[in-house]
Amino acid sequence: MKQIAILSGKGGSGKTSICAALIDLISQNHSLSMVDADVDTANLNLLIPCTEQTEQSFQGGKKAIIAQESCIRCGICLKYCRFHAVHRTLDDSGLNPRFSIDLLACEGCAVCAQQCPSSAISMHPTQDGVWYRSSSEYGECFHAHLFAGHENSGKLVSTIISAARRYVQNSAVDLILVDGPPGIGCPVIAVCNQSDLALIVTEPTPSGIHDMQRILDTIRYFDLPAFLIINKFDLHLQNTEQILEQCEREDVPVLGQIPFDPQFNEAILHAQPITRYAADSPSNQAIHAIWQQLKSQVLNS
Repeated sequence: MKQIAILSGKGGSGKTSICAALIDLISQNHSLSMVDADVDTANLNLLIPCTEQTEQSFQGGKKAIIAQESCIRCGICLKYCRFHAVHRTLDDSGLNPRFSIDLLACEGCAVCAQQCPSSAISMHPTQDGVWYRSSSEYGECFHAHLFAGHENSGKLVSTIISAARRYVQNSAVDLILVDGPPGIGCPVIAVCNQSDLALIVTEPTPSGIHDMQRILDTIRYFDLPAFLIINKFDLHLQNTEQILEQCEREDVPVLGQIPFDPQFNEAILHAQPITRYAADSPSNQAIHAIWQQLKSQVLNS
């Protein structure tokens, strides 16, 4: 079983649409499972319709709670909190202070609990999101929703990838395809940590080139083989040539180049992979060629 991560370093490069197209092509010859690792704004299900099978709560951290009956109103928690999560108000009499925790501001560092002389503060697990195992015509899909204002997205990504890997151990699945999150932060690191190789989707823009280098540096840290796909390559041929020269210098194979194609966006509006929506479109033909390169250089190796 191989795990392939599709990454971009930035949002809006076409990563999820290309991922959906590859899922459609790969599923014709391979059994696969999918992971939508963009837990902040999961959207692979817009192109790959899924039916939820199971739902699990995700507890990524702990928050401080003050037991008012044990609080001696000393204010030490207010003094030591670096995140301004401790609030001081007055009780109903207007004479005595009352301290409480703003759960959205609390980072779960537990400094207040350690400093409290009366042990009135304790740390309690909080639900930060939910994750799902869903079924589709292509295979099982693991995805999640991180609640607004909550953190530990990297831990949630690790949770759903681990769940996918456990699932395929007891099945005939030979490939996990991960639609990775944008950027190079904790969620991307969680994806790289469990993947066998990475497909990078970039575009010939200054930000695309800059973020491509950042994600390449991140992948190199994990010693992952990297392959590149250039989306909308004909929008700026000079920048495309710069990308190709950079890939040659850094020994990064380029699987293919996808032209700008209005039907690519039309497929998104119709909630379909481009491989289903417009078989004769230039972008679909380019993705088929990329699929052939992926088979010969990766899956059959």
